[in-house]
Amino acid sequence: MRKSIVLAAALCVGYLASALSQSVQPLKASTGLWQMTEKMSWVGLPPEMAALMGNGKTHSYTTCVKTEDLSSNPWAEGSDQKCKWTVVTSTATDMDIKGTGCNVGMNGMTAEVRGKIHLLDSKNGTGAFDISMSGNGQSLTGHASYTGKWVNSACPAE
Repeated sequence: MRKSIVLAAALCVGYLASALSQSVQPLKASTGLWQMTEKMSWVGLPPEMAALMGNGKTHSYTTCVKTEDLSSNPWAEGSDQKCKWTVVTSTATDMDIKGTGCNVGMNGMTAEVRGKIHLLDSKNGTGAFDISMSGNGQSLTGHASYTGKWVNSACPAE
C-alpha cells in the first residue's frame, strides 16, 4: 500500500512538471526592431495627472526583441518600468503574462500588470494589458492596447 502511494505521488509530480513545461512555449515572433503603438486609458485619474499620464492618447515607440524576450515580455518599453515579468501560459502565437512590482517612477507608486499578446503572424501582433497602480494613498486602474509590427532584424546599438 505504501509503495502504491509513493508511486502515485511520483506520477502526479511528473505529470505536473510535464504539464507546466509544456504550457510555456516561446512566441514565434521575428527578432529585431519592432514598431509599437500603445493606447492607454485610466480610471480614477485626477485631472492634473490626466495630461501627464497620456489618458486616451496613442504613444509610439520602438523596441528591440531578442530571442530571450520571446519567453518573457517582448514588447516592454525599455527598462524604465522595471517589472518582474512572469509568463502564465504561452504558445507559439499567444502569451498570457503578468508583471509585478513595477516601478513606474511616479512618487513611489508601483503597478501590477496582467496582459495577453497575440501574434497574427511572426511580424505582426496585438496585445492588451490591465494595470493596477497604487501608492501614496492613491489607486488607479488602466488599460493599454497594443499593435506591433516588425521593422527589421537589426536593432540600434544599446
